[in-house]
Amino acid sequence: MSMCEEALRCPITGATDNLLQCRVVSESADADESQIACMEWVFGLPRGGLSYYLQSQENTIWFREDICRMYSRMEFLLVPTFKTFIDAMAFMQHAGVTARKNNDESPRRPLTALASNRASYRYTFIAFTEAARGLQKEFKMQSPTMEDLNNNWHPLLEKPLLEGSDTYPVLECFSHPFCISTFAEKAFWRRRKTEVTAQWHVCCDELVDQWRLERIPPPQWFIDAPKLGQDDTDLSATEASGYNPLTSEDTVAPDQGGAIGATDTPHPRMKVSSWLGKVDLTIEPIEEEAPPSPRKLRRSSRIAALSSPYASSPELCAPASPVRHAPWPSTRGRNPVRYPPAWVKRNGCFPTNRFSSNDWAYFQYGIALAARADR
Repeated sequence: MSMCEEALRCPITGATDNLLQCRVVSESADADESQIACMEWVFGLPRGGLSYYLQSQENTIWFREDICRMYSRMEFLLVPTFKTFIDAMAFMQHAGVTARKNNDESPRRPLTALASNRASYRYTFIAFTEAARGLQKEFKMQSPTMEDLNNNWHPLLEKPLLEGSDTYPVLECFSHPFCISTFAEKAFWRRRKTEVTAQWHVCCDELVDQWRLERIPPPQWFIDAPKLGQDDTDLSATEASGYNPLTSEDTVAPDQGGAIGATDTPHPRMKVSSWLGKVDLTIEPIEEEAPPSPRKLRRSSRIAALSSPYASSPELCAPASPVRHAPWPSTRGRNPVRYPPAWVKRNGCFPTNRFSSNDWAYFQYGIALAARADR
């Protein structure tokens, strides 16, 4: 079954028909601009890309119709397993979003690179109502592994998990942990928790606080960057009319200050039309000599370095692109999923101009092209 077919399958029942699409996170009217910018920065999105991302597959779950309504009513929750939480927190530390210098505009690792080889994530199923508990009994769900439970050790509280933590089943879906945690964090405050389920609530809070409390602030150049979709269609009516040369004068609002007085000066549009009628369009344009280039001042390199007007401009760098003729990677290098390269544990200044297509694939999506070619 392909990944697209897997995504269009209810993660609880396995059904592929009579499904409803559930958007995990919706745009909030209460969020201020700085919080949205921080969320876009941590998520690895371009400026203004949050609204587009919320329509993507990673913010979507397909449930059977009745189960979808139960999830919307918060009768049950999906929360990242402790292992998924640890991976998400570690990913943010090495995705190029923390401790970023103001002049460092290198790409960030997108949040799609967090996924496993199957592009799915593991979540703990927590039921709050009897109907939701009935789903747990009716359908066979996976039992948590020791890896899901982080070897029975809480990653934040740094103490053993409470008894009964291993009774909560686990399921897999393609929605991203950032989105799942955002919805779960709100639901935890509306539903009664136990000491056992509070262990997952603490982790969701910690994850969401990274952008909700702006613990990872974006640099100023990202905040000031133009948003996606900022084009002529976003202009106001008065601004847009300036781009239309055929706009009628009758549509222009009258001057509220009153008439200044009659004048015989022709309208600029009439002057242009009159000039255009006198131009002979068959005459070839007169070639003019190029203006002389400014004479370069003779100064020492030391003075030139201190004097910014005469300092040499930096060389233009081509945008980052995969190396066209990179050598075939070694056995370890061709499978970065199994053997992560050293740059994964570093923060920022990646990708470099030495990245091959295999490196780019792992940087963007967490997959290995060369490893797939060997199959």
